[in-house]
Amino acid sequence: MAKEKTTLPPTGAGLMRFFDEDTKAIKVSPRGVIALTLILVALEILLNAFGPQIFGG
Repeated sequence: MAKEKTTLPPTGAGLMRFFDEDTKAIKVSPRGVIALTLILVALEILLNAFGPQIFGG
């Protein structure tokens, strides 16, 4: 008598792969994040150095 085999769909051992999900969010490259961070740091330094002269503080 043959045994009945039941096959289950492949699920990746129960792990979800979030990078497969297509989202409608803004996608920023790591290079863009670093550039934006450096721009913000430079702006902060400039405002600390010249802000009181410009804004009268």
